[in-house]
Amino acid sequence: MRAREAQEAAEAGLEYGIAWASKNNVPWPSVTGLTLDCPSDTGCPTLPQVTGSSTGEAYNIALEYYRPSATSDFIRVTSTSKGANDAAITATIQVYVKPGGILTSEGELPPPVVMDGCMTTGGAPNIYPPWNDIDSDGVKDPNEWTDANGNGIVDSGEWIDTNSNGIVDNEIGIALMTSHQETVAGSFCLDYCGPGNSCDASAPGTGHAHLDLNNGLLQNDQLFPNDSIWDYYFDVSLAQFQAAASTILDTQGGLYWVTSSGNWTGGAYGSATDPVIIVFTSGCPKPTGNTTVYGILFFYQEDACEVDFMNGWGDVIVYGSIGVNGGIEKMNANLEIHGVGDGSGGIQTNIFRPIDAARLPGTWKDF
Repeated sequence: MRAREAQEAAEAGLEYGIAWASKNNVPWPSVTGLTLDCPSDTGCPTLPQVTGSSTGEAYNIALEYYRPSATSDFIRVTSTSKGANDAAITATIQVYVKPGGILTSEGELPPPVVMDGCMTTGGAPNIYPPWNDIDSDGVKDPNEWTDANGNGIVDSGEWIDTNSNGIVDNEIGIALMTSHQETVAGSFCLDYCGPGNSCDASAPGTGHAHLDLNNGLLQNDQLFPNDSIWDYYFDVSLAQFQAAASTILDTQGGLYWVTSSGNWTGGAYGSATDPVIIVFTSGCPKPTGNTTVYGILFFYQEDACEVDFMNGWGDVIVYGSIGVNGGIEKMNANLEIHGVGDGSGGIQTNIFRPIDAARLPGTWKDF
């Protein structure tokens, strides 16, 4: 009877462990750490004690989270129950699960700014594109090509192909993405400074503006899935996100659904290891005071940031991405947006919280 109770307790612990991993990032002990032992390690969930329904015996639960590698997208959850008064009464159950379900593959590592419209700026905001240090030299190489003979052509032997993909290495990614062309009806659609132009308003291709892309690439004419910028970022519906999110905006990492169009309190939102995803459903609300955001800010109302100008964002740093359903008017100075993995100390990999955890068939085991 106690063996059956121990089995039931282990099953209860497993369900608890899976439910927790479906809403939280597992806080691995290090970037390369593969195992988290609970309750002893830092950041573990609070494990409840289970009481047997027949004997009244109390059972303590231990959980182990394990990933085969630091880049694995699935984890093994193991639950072990032991009698509180007799540790010989024990049972263990494990299963592999895949947390996720919130972002698309593009939304996991998006450009710093993604728009479904045009842009104007005021002052000199900065966008820092994603950076993949292919050659590990610690230098952001926009294009790994040395024009040794000065002929303006990439000649054999002048270019570097570290990853052997047959393309000249370009370590710096897309800084600004829009569904629109650079010019619309004969007028500039985008206010930006193109690569190498040092924000010279008279230089060709700069969009005659002051937004510095810091050698990042510009992606025009982006085709969003289903013509929806929401579907570019998110792998869930608006209703599913709302159901999983908190309606009370907080500085802790997590998902937030904000219906107010009023300004929001400045501060530090999320962290490099536990970012936020904040969806503003109405208007283009501004943070008040010095603000640092780790994560994604998404403005859902169509063209709201054209009517409610994106000024008043001074002394704001975003490590992640700003998504706008429409265009942006008067993005102002002192705003910095750093892409995921730009080497600045911000978000380096996809560590946004999941909203579910799918069990992998055939991996359940008890012993």
